[in-house]
Amino acid sequence: MRYFVLLLAIWLAPLSVAAQGRNGITLGAGSLGIEAIYTRNLTQHFDLVLGYSALDYNDDFTDDDGNQFFASATIEAPRIGLQFFPLSFLNMEVGMVFGAPDLSMAARPNEDDEFEIGANSYASSEIGFLTGTVGFENENAPYVLLGIGRNVGGGLGLSLSIGAIQYGAPSVDLRTQDCNFSFSNLQLSAACVALAADVEAEERDANDELDEFELWPFARIGLTYSF
Repeated sequence: MRYFVLLLAIWLAPLSVAAQGRNGITLGAGSLGIEAIYTRNLTQHFDLVLGYSALDYNDDFTDDDGNQFFASATIEAPRIGLQFFPLSFLNMEVGMVFGAPDLSMAARPNEDDEFEIGANSYASSEIGFLTGTVGFENENAPYVLLGIGRNVGGGLGLSLSIGAIQYGAPSVDLRTQDCNFSFSNLQLSAACVALAADVEAEERDANDELDEFELWPFARIGLTYSF
C-alpha cells in the first residue's frame, strides 16, 4: 500500500516532469517571427530544445526628405538550445541560432522624381533606383534567454522568454541600378561619381551608428503541449 501511495504522490507532484510528459510541442511568435519548438526532457533540471523560426515581413515608409522606401525582412532560423531550471517555473536557455535576418530596402524617388542623399538631389533618370541590404557579422550566433514556464510536464501551458542573440554589428550596403560605384570604370558619369561619395558617407554614418547594436533582441511567447 505504501508503495502505491508513493507512486501516486510522484504522479501528482507538480515538479515531476517524468510523470507528466517528457516531450513538448510549442507554437508561438516573437522577434524572429512565427516559431515551432520541440522540447525533450533530459533530467529534472535540464531540457533540450529544437526550434525553427520564420518571418516574411514587408512595409512602406517615408523619411523626412520625402523619399519613399520599401523594406523587407526574411528570417529562416533553426536553433538548438539547452534549458536549465533552477526552479520549476524559471529557466535560462542557451544555444545557437543558425541563420541571420535577411534585410533589404528599395528607395523610390520623391514627388519631384529625385532622391535626397546627403545634401544633394539626384534625378532618378540619372541614377536609377537606390537599394540597400543589411548584413551581420555572424550568420550563426549564440543566444541566451531568461524565461517563465516549462514546455514539458504540464499538459497545456504558456511559456515566455526574453533575451538576445549575438549576431554582431550589422552593416549597410547601398547601391543603385545604373551606378555601380566602381571608380575604375572610366565611363562613370559625373552624377555617379558624386553619388558614390554621398552614398559612401551615408553608409559610413549608418555603420558608425549601428556598431553599438551587436545584440539582436530575442523575445518570444508560446503555447505548449506536453506528452
